[in-house]
Amino acid sequence: MIIQVVLTVFYFLLFNFLIYRFKQLQLKNFKPFVTSLLFNLKFITGILIWVIYTFYYKDVQNNDVHKFYNDALILRNAVTENPAAFTQLITGLNTGSYTDAYTSQMKNWARNFDEAPFNENRTIIKLNALIMFVSFKTYFVHILFMCFFSLIGWVLLTNAILAFTDLQASLLVLPILLLPSVLFWTSGVMKEPLLVLGLGLVLHGLLVSGLKVVERFITIVIGVIIILMTKFFVIACLLPALISFYIFKNKQTFSFIIVKYLVVNFILLLVAFNIHYVIPKINLQQMLVNKQSHSVKEAAYFNAGSRIDIPPIDGNTLSILKVAPVGIWNTITRPYLWEGKNMMMLASAVENIFTVLFIILCLSLTNFKSIKNLNLVLFLLTFSISYYALIGICTPVLGNLVRYKAPLLPIFLFAFILNVQVTNPSKKSLLLFR
Repeated sequence: MIIQVVLTVFYFLLFNFLIYRFKQLQLKNFKPFVTSLLFNLKFITGILIWVIYTFYYKDVQNNDVHKFYNDALILRNAVTENPAAFTQLITGLNTGSYTDAYTSQMKNWARNFDEAPFNENRTIIKLNALIMFVSFKTYFVHILFMCFFSLIGWVLLTNAILAFTDLQASLLVLPILLLPSVLFWTSGVMKEPLLVLGLGLVLHGLLVSGLKVVERFITIVIGVIIILMTKFFVIACLLPALISFYIFKNKQTFSFIIVKYLVVNFILLLVAFNIHYVIPKINLQQMLVNKQSHSVKEAAYFNAGSRIDIPPIDGNTLSILKVAPVGIWNTITRPYLWEGKNMMMLASAVENIFTVLFIILCLSLTNFKSIKNLNLVLFLLTFSISYYALIGICTPVLGNLVRYKAPLLPIFLFAFILNVQVTNPSKKSLLLFR
């Protein structure tokens, strides 16, 4: 117990030191203590997640907060028992009967439903097993590492966006990063912190000026690999927005940019929904049908308390397009206030109200006669809304919906602060700036 406390304190102080020491780990325009405070709040939230999913939701074998860590313990034990098996499991090479003794003990190494090119569960299991070399199996150290990974992602992403905003308007990023769902779901020993890190690397590499070609390429590639191995369909939502962003990038007239996004996304949707005629193994419509069907059955099997009815889809492209607006609406606005049957759902409902009010506030502070960075605004909105449509179509449980949308919620809201004009910031707010 004493060793665990000492290790936790050591890494807590180490990560705070790194934040104060290196500008690359600090939010642009803000004093270092702001970033450190954000990290510490994330750690406190990570501990709260552990408390909730250990003492309130006691199924430690099946909730994500524990199940990946538990499997990582089995994998880590292979180091002393069978180093060759550990190496093969980590690298994914030559697995078979040689490693069955360990994979048969893991409950999440294999997935019942998996059409993704990478097994996302194995990514987080392997990462936790590697962290155990320095954490010595101290769970709270794993929380610190996950908080640090997601903090890096938020810093990279936020700083890339802040380069396009006025100094006064940059203050609006703080309430976005401190939203309860954003803090909660990106601070635990789960997949979301890795997804945030990947998103931060990709958007940093895409948007930050002054990077060398090699540096930009490496940053983007590493980010893409992390996303692919964490939640691969996020890349599928990013690509249309990315292609639209870069096609005729220097053409900045309002009408041209709007038409560009409409045309490019229409063409890409047309290609995506017909690609199975060229590559039969890739059938987007059927993948969505399978994903929705599996999610509905899984929600019923576990008797999820926050289940909702979602319109069923079939293999018809038109049915998917009809359901997409419902998926977007559900993702942004639900749970409604009257659907808050427990404290977590009620907090999410209140957050949704705040989100809508925040958007209205940003729009009221926007000068629509001099819209800047429209290309970037549409890029962020196209990316996030495409993702929201996808998870809204396939997620029949409000608790899961809140969790899935959290990593891209800042990206969605950042689009609305890019043209905000704050002429007279308060003196107290200026204390946060460098």
